[in-house]
Amino acid sequence: MHSDYSPEICLSRLAHEIDVDDRSFFSFSGYKGDKPIVGKIKGNEFRLHKRRYWHNSFGPVLFGRMTVDGHGTLLEGYWDMWRSTRVFMRGWLGLLILICAPFFFDTLKCAMNAQCADQESSRNGLLIISGMFLWGLLLPRLGGALSFHERKSVIELLRETLLAGRAAIPTRERGWDSSLDVFRL
Repeated sequence: MHSDYSPEICLSRLAHEIDVDDRSFFSFSGYKGDKPIVGKIKGNEFRLHKRRYWHNSFGPVLFGRMTVDGHGTLLEGYWDMWRSTRVFMRGWLGLLILICAPFFFDTLKCAMNAQCADQESSRNGLLIISGMFLWGLLLPRLGGALSFHERKSVIELLRETLLAGRAAIPTRERGWDSSLDVFRL
């Protein structure tokens, strides 16, 4: 996106339209304030996400930065989920593979062998192991699907606040990571 305002003005206007995503124990959403979009601004980078009144660690978060572009500002960004969620899911799936892989093959061999005495337990074991693995793969997709509308709210805030439109430059590969994409609990 591109805005005719300078990066300093864009960051200032954006800061007035969002609540800082500081945690609050006495809030229904878990964050201080009441504005619909919460986030953080540090230097020329920003992090924005929709305020939720239900917990969804897999919901989209916009990580972006603002750079000088002629007489205005170029806004670049990418959607991702929280780093802590990504790390946890990778750990969960890795641990699941390490622990369950030996049992899976033994259980599969027994389930396919008619002479195996414990065939019913083997089938149940296959279902449980497969279910846990599928749950680990499908849960992030389900969380993203439940919050599909949140991206639109964040983009609309940027458009309205910064009077930004689509940039005339072609879409580029992201060659940077946000410093605001930090591990959080």
